[in-house]
Amino acid sequence: MQVLREIPKPWGTEHIIDINDTYCVKSLLIKAGQRLSKQFHQQKRETILLTSGEATLILYNGSKSKEVVMKHRHAYAIEPRQIHRIFAHSDFDAILIEVSTIELDDVVRLEDDYGRCSS
Repeated sequence: MQVLREIPKPWGTEHIIDINDTYCVKSLLIKAGQRLSKQFHQQKRETILLTSGEATLILYNGSKSKEVVMKHRHAYAIEPRQIHRIFAHSDFDAILIEVSTIELDDVVRLEDDYGRCSS
């Protein structure tokens, strides 16, 4: 896998594998026990696929939430404005592939373990 750009994150590493006028492909390494922001995107649509480790996707709908233990090689689509969060289980790092539209900076953080919430 050739990486165009490696972006260190407090929860792990993001690798941009491909980006063009239509889509972006990333590999996300989430360290064991770490989690991404509780967030949503205004325009960005993404599909994620767990390739290694164990992770849970949390989908929020108002005051309710649904936890989905991710299965290897099963695709999970996240539509714009869907509030979501992903965490790696405590025993193993998780590696995910994300294919999305190209709005890479389109993230509204609602909660964040690393103090990066949107203003």
